[in-house]
Amino acid sequence: MENSSQLASLEVAESQIIAYLSKIVGGTPRPSDSLAVLGVDSVAMAELTFELEKRFGIQIDDDILDVDTIRELTQYVISRQRT
Repeated sequence: MENSSQLASLEVAESQIIAYLSKIVGGTPRPSDSLAVLGVDSVAMAELTFELEKRFGIQIDDDILDVDTIRELTQYVISRQRT
């Protein structure tokens, strides 16, 4: 079970990711939205990867390619912060 600080970190990260993605896709995506359905292609994913590394101070590997939804992306980012 997540404690309140972990949940707060998740919510903050998710809101930052959604804010960034809204600039790319237009509108405001939901956490359950699929990145592919939103139109995040390989170029957009490369830009997103760079932004996430810079914003969250993490190193992203090829596992990010297994991420489907914004919520999964957020959980991936949080897990990379802990390593």
